[in-house]
Amino acid sequence: MQRLSHRSLACALVVRAAPLVALITLVAVPASLAAQATATGRVVGVITDENHAPVQGAQVSLTGTRLGALSGLDGRYVIGGVPAGTYEVRVQRIGQRPRSVPNVVVRAGEATAADASLEAAAASLGGVVVSASRRVEKITDAPATISSIGTETLDQSVGNTFAGALKEAKGVDFIQVGMTAIAINARGFNSSFNNRFLMVEDGRISVLPENGLPVGSFTPTPKVDLAGLEVLVGPGSALYGPDASNGVLSLRTKDPRQYKGATLEITGGNRSYADIQGRYANTTSSGALGFKVAGEYQTANDWANYLCYTAGGAVSFAAGQKPTCATGLVREDNLKTPIDWKAKVARGTGAVVWYDGENRLEVNAGMSVTDGVGQTNVGRNQLSGWKYNVAQARYTTPHWYLNAYRAQSQSGKSFALNRYAGAQLTPATASLSPDSLRMLSDWPSDGRMYAGEAQGNYVVAPLRNTAVVFGAQYRDDVVSSDRQWLTDRITGSDISNDQKGVYAQTTTPVMPWLDVVLAGRYDKPSVYHAQWSPKAGVVVKPIADQALRVTFNRAFKSPTILQTNFFIPDWTSIISIYGNTTGFKTVNAAGNTVSTYGAMVPETNKTWEFGYKGVLAQRLYLDATYFRSDYQNFMSPLTIVGNPFAAGGAATWAVPTENPGNHIPVNAQGRIVNQANISPIVLIYYNLGNAKVSGTDIGANFVATPHVELRGTVSTVKIDELTTPSGASPEATSLNSPTTKWTFGGTARDVGPLTFGATWRNVNAYYFRSGSNQGVVPTFGTLDASVSLKLSTLQNTMLNLGVSNLLSCTAQDVTYVPASKLPTGAQPNSIIDQEDRSCGFNRRHVEMINMPEIGPIAFLGVRFQR
Repeated sequence: MQRLSHRSLACALVVRAAPLVALITLVAVPASLAAQATATGRVVGVITDENHAPVQGAQVSLTGTRLGALSGLDGRYVIGGVPAGTYEVRVQRIGQRPRSVPNVVVRAGEATAADASLEAAAASLGGVVVSASRRVEKITDAPATISSIGTETLDQSVGNTFAGALKEAKGVDFIQVGMTAIAINARGFNSSFNNRFLMVEDGRISVLPENGLPVGSFTPTPKVDLAGLEVLVGPGSALYGPDASNGVLSLRTKDPRQYKGATLEITGGNRSYADIQGRYANTTSSGALGFKVAGEYQTANDWANYLCYTAGGAVSFAAGQKPTCATGLVREDNLKTPIDWKAKVARGTGAVVWYDGENRLEVNAGMSVTDGVGQTNVGRNQLSGWKYNVAQARYTTPHWYLNAYRAQSQSGKSFALNRYAGAQLTPATASLSPDSLRMLSDWPSDGRMYAGEAQGNYVVAPLRNTAVVFGAQYRDDVVSSDRQWLTDRITGSDISNDQKGVYAQTTTPVMPWLDVVLAGRYDKPSVYHAQWSPKAGVVVKPIADQALRVTFNRAFKSPTILQTNFFIPDWTSIISIYGNTTGFKTVNAAGNTVSTYGAMVPETNKTWEFGYKGVLAQRLYLDATYFRSDYQNFMSPLTIVGNPFAAGGAATWAVPTENPGNHIPVNAQGRIVNQANISPIVLIYYNLGNAKVSGTDIGANFVATPHVELRGTVSTVKIDELTTPSGASPEATSLNSPTTKWTFGGTARDVGPLTFGATWRNVNAYYFRSGSNQGVVPTFGTLDASVSLKLSTLQNTMLNLGVSNLLSCTAQDVTYVPASKLPTGAQPNSIIDQEDRSCGFNRRHVEMINMPEIGPIAFLGVRFQR
């Protein structure tokens, strides 16, 4: 008999226990609810502050019992399953003075109202979150590493998006790509085309169906309509399904009834930055119907640099903002249609909401149109008229959440700059007009997502007040490339990838100081095997607002349509690209097999976390986590698997293992050829290698005075074990993240009419390799500062000034040791040859290889609210 380790035994128990948990949930919940309905009553109410605004996250309990609830976003709470009798209702929230409501009489089958108003206290820490368990819970009880950013922080920021607020989210790799563009990741294995971090907006999955990337800056939601956001770091598939391998970013918009009135924000900045955005919301006189509209237009001349391309469309590294390209190459600003670094976006949303007591029905829609530059693993894309639109209906009751939506992504006139360069340098197409070259280089796409979800949320009193969340999701991604660059080119039909999932989570307060969390999710996609994502955790709360936890999660990253259905034999005159659903192999000149690559399967991530969260002396909030993750079946970026042009006897040819319908063109030897019957360089996606990583994520907030808050974060990550097959590309398992990063900042609020803020962000140097983007990101530290002024002459008007990278310690104008002088086995651009390193103002630094160096970014905005 095989002997199991403690960890293996724990995993086995989790996997075996989760189906039993789901069965108990399905059987026990209806029976328990029926019994509760006849023998118990409810306590309901609204918690407000001294200004009559709703208070979310207040802890409401019945003194002398284990019954309680948390107030929601609208301040409302419901305590169900209360035996008939007379109770004292206790209301408390960190940062506000506790309040008791005595002599609350509960009758069987009835709802008893108990409202309360809380006064502000000195400290403002903790709060509640939703993302960790998909229900409202105290942040100290949440079984995950999570950061919450509220309305006040967003309102006092300047710029066009929520992006800047993420710089201090613990555990998050924040990467400034341009004036308005960012990328985020967590716990390593980033790439230039990263889709391991799931984005959710108002409960809907916000990814681009054609490539799986987060919607990001394509969001239709202006910042003025954001009520808050949460960042869940670590695997989240047990509740969110595919694509939540490294974390979840969840955005929540403002409710028309809770946030009434008009808001207008006008902002200007350096590099011709201009942004105007506004919002208006109101309700009918009865309050039963609410509505809102919001919109934004933004433009900027982004930071710029220029790449050199070969006739094959490959990037040829050359240092400098405007490098001198070698003979036979072309630089992006010398293309017949030069790269355009002007970034523009127009976005808007609208919603109508019907309120019926504690129930809420919302119908909303939104759209954005974006121009700019986007990076890929093989070059850059010129984004021109990229459209994203969404329509959603969602219905919420105290116990049920129903959600249905449709999202669409259309590439407009966008095109690949590297393909354009290759076509311009190829004699057969060099004489074509700029428009013709652009059409040769475009990638028309129409990606549609049809999705729905039903979720229940109950507290089952007979099961020791177990909180139960359960639900089902359906999602169908339908994509067309206009029959050009995906497999719809050969089938004549749009590609459909539907996924079905069911999930459940139970949180049982076994003892007043001990919670046990069990969860599981089963996903059945149409294009690969079913996936099971278990989760288990123990949360120990020795005293109020203190929690220790141990959790286990299994998450998976599903192959995207791009990775399975790419089909373009003529990406350039010498490059062919294919998705991988049947496998490939590489052969040498003698026909002997050099390497084999199986069909794509999901990448998995098993993670153990050990954490502490606590509020100390009502002044310090601390969140610390140690994690250890085991990744298997890494999905590579686009990687060369056959290069017949390699010198020195290293030439190889790609061969499809299977070739249904003989759609992939091959010669008599079975080797892949292009449409000109030439053996090309072949790129595919494939699974390779396993890795074990570990690290820490720590965050702290300290309330020094009622007006002054200090905060800091530090994160570490390292590879402990790495296994890759012989000949595998090293980039697929390249950590691509700093081993250490930290932030330290502070805010002084309401110092007269002023609020000040400053944050120092430090990122240690690391090597980044993703496709053609290879090099060292040097260590950098930057200071961001902001000040907000409430204008006494104009009521509800605020002037905001913010400067990112005001003071920096950076390396700029970096060059690398040439490949010919690198030590044997060293990776390309892995050693810095020369750099200009210094501290001061107006310094530049790079945060993404082959993207521009970033300098100071200044915004001055005025915000009117009525």
